[in-house]
Amino acid sequence: MASPTKYWQIEILPIGEDVQLKHRREISRAKEFFKIQFPHLNNNSTISTEENKQIQTVLWEIFRSDDDIYQSAIAGLCLRCYVSHRILITCKTIPHIYNVSAENLFRYTDLLPFILNDDGKTLVIVNSESRTQYILNHHDGTTSAIAKGGEFFSVDILRRFNPNLNSNESLDNWTTRLTRQNEEIKSFLWGFGLATPSDWGLLCKSIPRSLCGFLLTEDYEIIKAFQIVYQRDRLKTRQKGRCLEPAPSQLQEILHLLQQESIIFSPPELIYHLKRIAEILRQDWLYRKSRYIKTVSTEVYNNSTNDYFDNPEFPYHIDSDPEDVELEKLQEICANLFEQVLYQTIAEVIEERIEYLQKSKGYKNFAQRFLEGLRLYYQDNISLGEIAKLWEIEWSKARRIFKLEDFLEIVQYRSEEIFLDKLLQSVNKYQLTRISHEPDYLKNIAAEIREFAYKKTFKEAKAELVTSKKQMKNSLFAQIIRTYLSNSH
Repeated sequence: MASPTKYWQIEILPIGEDVQLKHRREISRAKEFFKIQFPHLNNNSTISTEENKQIQTVLWEIFRSDDDIYQSAIAGLCLRCYVSHRILITCKTIPHIYNVSAENLFRYTDLLPFILNDDGKTLVIVNSESRTQYILNHHDGTTSAIAKGGEFFSVDILRRFNPNLNSNESLDNWTTRLTRQNEEIKSFLWGFGLATPSDWGLLCKSIPRSLCGFLLTEDYEIIKAFQIVYQRDRLKTRQKGRCLEPAPSQLQEILHLLQQESIIFSPPELIYHLKRIAEILRQDWLYRKSRYIKTVSTEVYNNSTNDYFDNPEFPYHIDSDPEDVELEKLQEICANLFEQVLYQTIAEVIEERIEYLQKSKGYKNFAQRFLEGLRLYYQDNISLGEIAKLWEIEWSKARRIFKLEDFLEIVQYRSEEIFLDKLLQSVNKYQLTRISHEPDYLKNIAAEIREFAYKKTFKEAKAELVTSKKQMKNSLFAQIIRTYLSNSH
């Protein structure tokens, strides 16, 4: 159960010394809008989970609609109020997650300035293509872009949320997840040495190029031998959770591999060098994440026992599993690669289409106007029928000139094949062990890639071909075409 007041009361930053008091502001225009949109709830003090979900879906659809920017901004304001409560609750839980409440390292109120930067006084709309937030001046209907770095975190949460796509994730869970993943909050925690990988987890990761001047050739051989043995065994045993110190048998195998490279160590010497290298990796990891160095080790050396033990100042940390590391790397490759491939394929198919029209007797005169037509359709949101009238031709002829369904099918087929081919090259380049050496797993990856490509762009692009002309085309396919047309000036 939830209270409808959450949609017109916003949590704001504590003011002054008394940070423990609640600071909540009622937004009258959000309250009025909510009561107009949901009159059947005017007398309700609570709303059910299902009603809450329906409210969020309605408000989100108004927020993302281009029909009335004022209505859009007010609907977004209601959701911003709701989101602020979940942001506050999440911040309160973070100190307890890392068990620092008793150590006085920080309080939850120290986290709020990073993300609770919305006071509800400003109307904001979002450009879904550029991801830009705009302040709406209600008096004259003008908008002004919010400078990078000054965006509202609550609005960014709403921009990235879609209740239709994320049917299994509520707005509450979505807000909690994005709050915990906020880069500024993570940097703040890293400053205390919290939520950082262990030495053995760091040694499992790829070595960044930025460290080429800090590591010796011998260090690279040590890392290589460690990863061969340690990652293999971790995958083989499907070990989850924290990366434990290598077993004596693993150390012996690592030492044997190093001997083949004429590097001779005793087991204690190997442990020393592994921890020395891990500390360099930690400094680099922290610097890349937070832009400053924190010289703190996750383990402490005990002179009396001549051994290492866990640093009691740090919480228990769960390292990424090798499979997860590979999956993260694969996802990063996919994200960087797919749009490049789509742009390349669209460019090729457009050029082929223009060349075909140039060779066609009946449509030769329209070859040089093909890009103009795409601009009218995908940028100016003009239908084929309207384009036909502008060009003074029959609608059926305009349809044959563009063949949009065929155009989309060709792009889909080619981009999937090129994407898969380039992805396999990247997999081999980065030596992703399991992905490279398990054919069945690779087949599943290929199937998932086609599903990924379909859901990411082609499903929405195909729907746009049959929707009302009033609805702006915002699929990734349409966005890439607009980018291509912009670059073709």
